[in-house]
Amino acid sequence: METYDLSQITAAEFRSQTSEPVVIHFAENFSLPSTIVAVTELNGYSPLERGSFSVEFQTNGDSRVIAQGIYRVVRSDGQQFDLFLVPIAQDPLGTRYEAVFS
Repeated sequence: METYDLSQITAAEFRSQTSEPVVIHFAENFSLPSTIVAVTELNGYSPLERGSFSVEFQTNGDSRVIAQGIYRVVRSDGQQFDLFLVPIAQDPLGTRYEAVFS
C-alpha cells in the first residue's frame, strides 16, 4: 500500500469514514482496532487550501494509553497514513487519540 500525501487530505475525506473501522499500528507487532469518532474543522491558520482540522480515533476494547508519537493508521478503504497521535481521553471502552492537520 502506498502512503497518502497528507497535504492533500481533507476533513471531508475523514468525515466520510466516521464510524468506520481503522487499525492503528503502534509498533511492528502491536496494533489496535479503532474507529474514527470525530472530525472537527479548526479556525487556525493553514498554508494549505484545505484548512486545519482534527481527527479523533477511539481504540476498541483496549484502554491502555500509548505515548504520543507517529503511528501508522490504516483506514478501511486501504489508505494508510503516518500520523502524530496524542492520547486525549481514556474510558473503559478504549482510549481516544487525536491527530491535528494544520
